[in-house]
Formats: sequence, structure tokens, C-alpha cells
Amino acid sequence: MFPKLEKKFVILYTLSTGLILTVILAAAFLFFLSSQDSRRKSIFQDQLFTLMSRLQTDSVFSDSYLSQLEQKHQLAIYIEENDSPFFFPGSYMTRTERGKLFESAEDLAAKEGIFPHSHPISSNLLQSSLLEIEGDEGDIYLGNVLVIQTGSGYRKLILLQDITGNRMQVVKTLLFYILIGCIGILLFFLTGRWFVRRSLKPLEETYKKQQDFVAAASHEMRSPLAVIRSTVDAAADAPEEQERLLEVIRKECQRGSTLIKNLLLLAAADQNQWAVRKKYFEIDEMLLNLLEVYEPLCVSRNGTLLLELPDEPIPEVLADPDLCRQIFTILLDNAVAYGLDPEGGRGRETWQAIGAASESRETSAGTSGNAGRIILRAEYAPPYVMVYVIDHGPGIPDEEKDLIFDRFYRQDKSRNQKEHFGLGLSIAVKLAEIQEIGLSVEDTDGGGSTFCVVYEK
Repeated sequence: MFPKLEKKFVILYTLSTGLILTVILAAAFLFFLSSQDSRRKSIFQDQLFTLMSRLQTDSVFSDSYLSQLEQKHQLAIYIEENDSPFFFPGSYMTRTERGKLFESAEDLAAKEGIFPHSHPISSNLLQSSLLEIEGDEGDIYLGNVLVIQTGSGYRKLILLQDITGNRMQVVKTLLFYILIGCIGILLFFLTGRWFVRRSLKPLEETYKKQQDFVAAASHEMRSPLAVIRSTVDAAADAPEEQERLLEVIRKECQRGSTLIKNLLLLAAADQNQWAVRKKYFEIDEMLLNLLEVYEPLCVSRNGTLLLELPDEPIPEVLADPDLCRQIFTILLDNAVAYGLDPEGGRGRETWQAIGAASESRETSAGTSGNAGRIILRAEYAPPYVMVYVIDHGPGIPDEEKDLIFDRFYRQDKSRNQKEHFGLGLSIAVKLAEIQEIGLSVEDTDGGGSTFCVVYEK
């Protein structure tokens, strides 16, 4: 799905940005054409005005002056007086024969009413519009034909300017703009592909997590339902075992109810529907209450729960007491299950499959004299109040420290252990997040895991 979506986005991005670039380059090229055309016509009009003024005032034109003028501005000049042409062969070599070019100019002027022998009647000037003349060799000229009345009669001027080079410059400029456009579209394609891949990567990861979440939730829900169904069938076949089988059904119903409750909690947190009621409260009082609740449980599993408080008073913290209590409850539940019970979700048999690193943690924990101990510790290091839940169990490999906060993540990939769903830590980190308090994990000295909850004063 995502490769096709990426391809569509890249194509859409490239087409849209390429179209914008094409429009910009087309506008720039048209502006260039317009400015070049205006500049060329302006230069031609200046030369035409200069010659027209000389025709009106000077009775003699030197060949050197006309030659310099032609060479300097790539002109072809033809002058005649009273139907008699000036003897000037021309110095600028046109690709097409000069005579043919002058005849073409006269033919175009005749279409505007200026014939070869026309004379000014109502005014002292007859002038054609700016003409564009094409030669036999692909050469192009800008031209004008005018007839001026003088004291001795009239004079006719045909002025042509070779603009073939300008056209070639226009073609080169067009090719340059096309090259710029192609390079730009290629760069847009490459940057678009990089940008789209980078943008879709979080979405793809979220989609994968969602699929894993649905698959894990389905697996967890299917398990109690399967047990209940098989137990009902067994109860029908063995009436004398009904009391024991009903207890199994009750436990499985409770297990399914707990799973659904946790899923609803996570859904409410994801949609920001969880009411957070922050207030100042004494964290050490909450830890004492937790000690009273969990100490008997630890003793029943041949463990101990210790509470370590500093000599100086701990200042009150600003948070939601109910949500904080739930966080510590989750952390203590995990510490009891994984740090005291060798058959828990991260029991000895499960962790033997992880490798020598985990085994060394267990050995170190056992020889340090801390095995079976869980420590609740509070510290105040201004401006932070830190609460630690420390166990001396098998610990967590470094590569899995970030994964344990994912939903349904469990070390036991087969999910044979039914006491935990892999949702506790994901709920705890979500509760910490919505209160803007920190929650992290690190290794315990000698083996085990230490979870740290950080409040900022």
C-alpha cells in the first residue's frame, strides 16, 4: 500500500511543482522575448531617425559614413533621389543578395500603399510600418521604407537590419530555459521522493504498530474466549467438576474484563479524554500507603519491599494523585511479578533464551545479596523530585529498553504467560505523558531494572 501511495505522491508533487516551474520559466522567457524585441526595434528606430534627418538636411552622403554605419549596426541601406539611386554598393555582406532584399521590402511596402514611384502629397513623408523580411538563406531582416519630400524633389530610403543573430540568440535562450526546466523537474522529483519517503515513514510505522496492536489484541481476546468455551464443554461432560470449572471460567472472564478495561484506558488517553486533576500532594505519604499494600504480597512470594526516604523533607509535587498511584501500582506489579516470581512473565526459563548477558545479570543479582528485594526510593535534587522502583530480577537488555513501553510488547513472544498482557508499561508511560512527568528505565547495579519517575518543581 505505502509504495503505491509514495509513487502517487511523488508524481503529484513533481507534476505540480514542475507545472509551477514551467509557468515561471515561460513567463520569464516571454518577458525576455518582449524586452529583446523592444530593444531591437528601439535601436532600429534610432538608426532610421538618424538617416531620415540626414536625408532631410544633407545633400551629399559619403560612402565611408554609410559603410561605417552598415558595418557597425549590420544594416543594408538603399537611397535614391528622384528615381535615381545613389551609387553605393554596400559594405555589409548579407546572406541573400541585397537587390532581392530591397525588392522584397518594396513589395511589402506596396501592400501598405507605398509603391516604388509614390511621392508624398498631403505631407512631406510616406513611411511604412516596421517590416520583417526573410531571405533565401534563412536570414531575417527588420526593415522600413520611407519617402521624404525635399526642396529638389523627394528621396526614398530602404533600411534593413540583419536580426538573424538575434533570432539565434533567442533559440539558444529557449534551449537554456528548457534545460533549466528539465533539471528543475528532475531535482523536484528527487527532492519530492526524499520528502515523501521521510513524511510517510512515521505513518508507515504507525500503521505497522496498529496492525501489530490489532493482532496482539485479537490474540489476547481469543485466548480467554477459547478457554471459556472449552471449559463449558468440559462442564457439560463432567458435572462433578462443575465447581472447579466455574472458577476457571470466572478467572478467564476477569482476565478478559481487565484486558478490555486497559484497552479503554489507552483509547481514552489517545483521544485526550482522560481528565487530569493536578494538585499539590505529599509523595512520601503515597509511597507509605503503597508500602502497606504491597509489603504482604512481597512477603508471600519470599521477597521484601523496602522504602527509602531522605532525611530532609520532600516538597510537595504537582500532579494527579490518582494517576500517579496507578503508575506506581503498575511498576510495583511488574517488579513483584518479574523480580520475585521466577515463573513470571520474565522468569528464569524465559530469560535463559535471551543469552549470556541476561544470565550474568541473574548471577550477579543472586550473589550480591539483593535477590528478592524491591526498593521504593525517593530523592530530592532541586528542582526535581525522583521516585525509583528498583528490582533485582533478570533485568532488561539494552536493545529492548525502548520496546517495553510499546503496547502488547512482551519478552515471551509465545504469550504463554497469562498474568500480563503487555499493556501495563504502555499505560504507565501514557499516564506520565499526559501529566508532563518523566518515566524512564535503566539497569540496577548488580542486575535488575530501575524505573524512575521524575517530577519537576
